Amino acid sequence: MADGRSLKFTTAIFSAAILLFAAEARPADQQGQYAIRGAGLISCALFTQERAVRGDVYLMTAAWVDGYITGINQYAPQTYDVLSFEGTELLMSILNEHCKTHPGDPVFGVLAGLFRKVWADRITDKSDKTTIVLADKQARHYLELIERIQKRLQAKRFYTGAISGKYSPQTIKAMKRYQKSIGLEETGFPDQLTLWRLLRSDPGVNR
Repeated sequence: MADGRSLKFTTAIFSAAILLFAAEARPADQQGQYAIRGAGLISCALFTQERAVRGDVYLMTAAWVDGYITGINQYAPQTYDVLSFEGTELLMSILNEHCKTHPGDPVFGVLAGLFRKVWADRITDKSDKTTIVLADKQARHYLELIERIQKRLQAKRFYTGAISGKYSPQTIKAMKRYQKSIGLEETGFPDQLTLWRLLRSDPGVNR
């Protein structure tokens, strides 16, 4: 997990990126209409207010988002997981940053746009996860994601090892070199800020 400053920086970048995509999902019937239920109906203004106090509506929204993701994964074609590395808290932070400046937007519309933004990087086929532990940091990531990390580090000439899907000592060293090159703390850990900078800074090249 990135520290507070890193998470804020990540969400600022990501929320700016989704502004152009914050529209509703594709229509489900011939008239372009479909039903939205639950927390997707609330406004950004209410979400921001509830997040500030960690109120019931905020907690309901976080749970609803996880259910929404599961629905996408179940019914979207060629999709095992629409998110390759983003966690629920990061999604809530991204949503909150957007909602601060667009209080009238519906939560569903913002999230639908966000998921379209990351669609090309989804995990298309089942991939096992592995636990990565470095010092006091721990995360579970798809083996497919680790392969993408290795490929990307290789493309940037930080990594010369095999594309193994294993977060090896050589991969950690390469990650540290990459983090140093962009001014991040050299932990070697695949936190969400590092992954965002590595995998999403150059659209379409990480796969």
